[in-house]
Amino acid sequence: MMKRKTISLFPEIGLVLILSIIFAGAAVANQKTLVVSSSEQRIDYGNRVFTYKGEVKATWEDIVLEADEMDVYLTEENTLKEIIARGNVKVIQKEKNRQVNGESAIYVAEDDRLIMEGQVHYRDELGNDLQAHKMTIWIKTEKIEAEGTPVKAIYILKELEEE
Repeated sequence: MMKRKTISLFPEIGLVLILSIIFAGAAVANQKTLVVSSSEQRIDYGNRVFTYKGEVKATWEDIVLEADEMDVYLTEENTLKEIIARGNVKVIQKEKNRQVNGESAIYVAEDDRLIMEGQVHYRDELGNDLQAHKMTIWIKTEKIEAEGTPVKAIYILKELEEE
Protein backbone atom coordinates (compact mmCIF):
# COMPACT_ATOMS: atom_id res chain seq x y z
CA MET A 1 0.00 0.00 0.00
CA MET A 2 1.42 3.38 -1.04
CA LYS A 3 1.36 6.23 1.42
CA ARG A 4 0.33 9.64 0.14
CA LYS A 5 2.29 12.61 1.31
CA THR A 6 0.68 16.03 1.18
CA ILE A 7 2.87 19.08 0.93
CA SER A 8 1.99 22.73 0.86
CA LEU A 9 3.70 24.76 -1.82
CA PHE A 10 3.15 27.97 0.14
CA PRO A 11 2.93 27.12 3.86
CA GLU A 12 2.86 30.80 4.77
CA ILE A 13 -0.53 31.11 3.05
CA GLY A 14 -2.81 28.99 5.21
CA LEU A 15 -6.19 27.68 4.16
CA VAL A 16 -8.04 30.20 6.27
CA LEU A 17 -10.42 33.04 5.68
CA ILE A 18 -8.06 35.57 7.25
CA LEU A 19 -5.20 36.48 4.94
CA SER A 20 -2.31 38.52 6.26
CA ILE A 21 -0.88 40.43 3.35
CA ILE A 22 1.33 43.42 2.76
CA PHE A 23 -0.21 46.09 0.57
CA ALA A 24 1.87 46.95 -2.46
CA GLY A 25 3.15 50.46 -2.95
CA ALA A 26 3.88 51.19 0.70
CA ALA A 27 7.15 52.94 1.39
CA VAL A 28 7.46 51.01 4.61
CA ALA A 29 6.18 47.44 4.51
CA ASN A 30 3.19 47.57 6.86
CA GLN A 31 1.35 44.32 7.39
CA LYS A 32 -2.39 44.62 6.81
CA THR A 33 -5.03 42.04 7.55
CA LEU A 34 -7.66 41.23 4.95
CA VAL A 35 -10.62 39.32 6.36
CA VAL A 36 -12.86 37.56 3.83
CA SER A 37 -16.05 35.62 4.52
CA SER A 38 -18.20 33.82 1.92
CA SER A 39 -20.34 30.75 1.28
CA GLU A 40 -17.64 29.09 -0.85
CA GLN A 41 -13.95 29.55 -1.46
CA ARG A 42 -11.39 28.15 -3.85
CA ILE A 43 -7.66 28.74 -3.56
CA ASP A 44 -5.15 28.36 -6.39
CA TYR A 45 -1.79 28.50 -4.62
CA GLY A 46 0.19 28.17 -7.85
CA ASN A 47 -1.35 31.25 -9.39
CA ARG A 48 -1.93 33.02 -6.07
CA VAL A 49 -5.65 33.50 -6.72
CA PHE A 50 -8.31 33.29 -4.01
CA THR A 51 -11.87 32.95 -5.33
CA TYR A 52 -14.90 33.55 -3.12
CA LYS A 53 -18.59 33.01 -3.99
CA GLY A 54 -21.85 33.69 -2.23
CA GLU A 55 -22.40 36.65 0.09
CA VAL A 56 -18.75 37.69 -0.05
CA LYS A 57 -17.56 40.30 2.43
CA ALA A 58 -13.96 41.52 2.53
CA THR A 59 -12.75 43.93 5.21
CA TRP A 60 -9.39 45.68 5.52
CA GLU A 61 -8.58 48.84 7.40
CA ASP A 62 -11.74 51.00 7.19
CA ILE A 63 -12.95 49.58 3.85
CA VAL A 64 -15.64 46.92 3.44
CA LEU A 65 -16.21 45.32 0.03
CA GLU A 66 -19.31 43.17 -0.53
CA ALA A 67 -20.21 41.21 -3.69
CA ASP A 68 -21.71 38.00 -5.04
CA GLU A 69 -18.27 36.82 -6.23
CA MET A 70 -14.72 38.01 -5.65
CA ASP A 71 -11.23 37.07 -6.86
CA VAL A 72 -8.21 38.22 -4.83
CA TYR A 73 -4.85 38.19 -6.62
CA LEU A 74 -1.52 38.29 -4.79
CA THR A 75 1.96 39.08 -6.08
CA GLU A 76 4.86 36.66 -5.72
CA GLU A 77 5.82 38.63 -2.59
CA ASN A 78 2.37 37.90 -1.08
CA THR A 79 1.25 41.49 -1.41
CA LEU A 80 -2.18 42.44 -2.66
CA LYS A 81 -2.17 42.95 -6.41
CA GLU A 82 -5.82 43.21 -7.39
CA ILE A 83 -9.37 42.41 -6.33
CA ILE A 84 -12.08 41.75 -8.89
CA ALA A 85 -15.66 41.75 -7.58
CA ARG A 86 -18.81 40.86 -9.54
CA GLY A 87 -22.51 41.11 -8.81
CA ASN A 88 -24.18 43.58 -6.44
CA VAL A 89 -20.89 45.22 -5.48
CA LYS A 90 -20.89 47.61 -2.54
CA VAL A 91 -17.81 49.42 -1.22
CA ILE A 92 -18.02 51.28 2.08
CA GLN A 93 -15.29 53.52 3.47
CA LYS A 94 -16.39 53.69 7.10
CA GLU A 95 -14.07 56.38 8.40
CA LYS A 96 -15.09 58.89 5.72
CA ASN A 97 -18.73 57.72 5.54
CA ARG A 98 -18.58 57.05 1.79
CA GLN A 99 -20.34 54.35 -0.20
CA VAL A 100 -20.34 53.29 -3.84
CA ASN A 101 -22.49 50.59 -5.45
CA GLY A 102 -22.28 48.98 -8.89
CA GLU A 103 -22.41 45.73 -10.81
CA SER A 104 -18.65 45.10 -10.89
CA ALA A 105 -15.44 46.49 -9.39
CA ILE A 106 -11.71 46.19 -9.83
CA TYR A 107 -9.40 47.38 -7.06
CA VAL A 108 -5.77 47.91 -8.13
CA ALA A 109 -3.48 48.06 -5.11
CA GLU A 110 -0.50 49.56 -6.95
CA ASP A 111 -2.15 52.98 -7.26
CA ASP A 112 -5.01 52.51 -4.74
CA ARG A 113 -7.57 52.78 -7.55
CA LEU A 114 -11.13 51.45 -7.62
CA ILE A 115 -12.88 51.04 -10.98
CA MET A 116 -16.65 50.50 -10.70
CA GLU A 117 -18.96 49.70 -13.62
CA GLY A 118 -22.66 49.13 -14.23
CA GLN A 119 -25.15 51.61 -12.77
CA VAL A 120 -22.60 53.06 -10.36
CA HIS A 121 -23.93 55.16 -7.50
CA TYR A 122 -21.55 57.11 -5.19
CA ARG A 123 -22.54 58.93 -1.99
CA ASP A 124 -20.29 60.74 0.48
CA GLU A 125 -20.34 62.24 3.96
CA LEU A 126 -21.40 65.66 2.66
CA GLY A 127 -24.51 64.30 0.97
CA ASN A 128 -23.03 64.55 -2.52
CA ASP A 129 -24.49 62.00 -4.94
CA LEU A 130 -22.98 60.88 -8.25
CA GLN A 131 -24.39 58.38 -10.76
CA ALA A 132 -22.66 57.05 -13.88
CA HIS A 133 -22.09 53.94 -15.96
CA LYS A 134 -18.39 53.82 -14.98
CA MET A 135 -16.50 55.48 -12.15
CA THR A 136 -12.79 55.47 -11.32
CA ILE A 137 -11.93 56.43 -7.75
CA TRP A 138 -8.40 57.11 -6.55
CA ILE A 139 -8.83 56.46 -2.84
CA LYS A 140 -5.70 58.09 -1.37
CA THR A 141 -5.78 61.21 -3.54
CA GLU A 142 -9.59 61.47 -3.29
CA LYS A 143 -10.18 61.92 -7.03
CA ILE A 144 -13.19 60.65 -8.98
CA GLU A 145 -13.73 60.33 -12.71
CA ALA A 146 -17.27 59.47 -13.92
CA GLU A 147 -18.17 58.31 -17.45
CA GLY A 148 -21.37 57.44 -19.28
CA THR A 149 -24.36 59.16 -20.71
CA PRO A 150 -25.69 60.79 -18.72
CA VAL A 151 -23.55 61.37 -15.66
CA LYS A 152 -25.79 62.74 -12.93
CA ALA A 153 -24.38 64.69 -9.99
CA ILE A 154 -25.98 66.34 -6.99
CA TYR A 155 -23.62 68.44 -4.88
CA ILE A 156 -24.41 69.83 -1.46
CA LEU A 157 -22.68 73.21 -1.27
CA LYS A 158 -22.11 75.26 1.85
CA GLU A 159 -23.59 78.72 1.95
CA LEU A 160 -21.22 81.65 2.13
CA GLU A 161 -21.00 83.16 5.56
CA GLU A 162 -21.63 86.88 5.76
CA GLU A 163 -18.87 88.92 7.30
